Amino acid sequence: MDVIVLRSDLRETLKKDAEQEARSVNDLVNEAVEHYLRERQQAKLDTEIAAYEAMHDELRQKYLGEWVAVHDQKLVEHDSDGLALYRRVRARFGRISVLIRQVTEESVEEVWIRTPSTGKIAP
Repeated sequence: MDVIVLRSDLRETLKKDAEQEARSVNDLVNEAVEHYLRERQQAKLDTEIAAYEAMHDELRQKYLGEWVAVHDQKLVEHDSDGLALYRRVRARFGRISVLIRQVTEESVEEVWIRTPSTGKIAP
């Protein structure tokens, strides 16, 4: 197992926070790292979505109705079967974030969400 060494100022801050929250320093570090990794994963997906939107016209001409996988801002796989594509992508890239999306006429689909009315009219 690797040993991770934190700066002394971070250790002190973590100790104080852990005491205040009645939690262990280890729990706080794990939570912080998990949060950091989720943010990086989301940032990568945002980049892949932007790449998908930029190449959408070309994808629509070649792969309309098919599923595509975008990784490192490039088309890396496509298939008419979304599940088959997903399995190949997982086998090839493991748990790395890869955008998998079905190519439709529009690059961004509109989603309408109906909410119940309160009966009140806003001013």
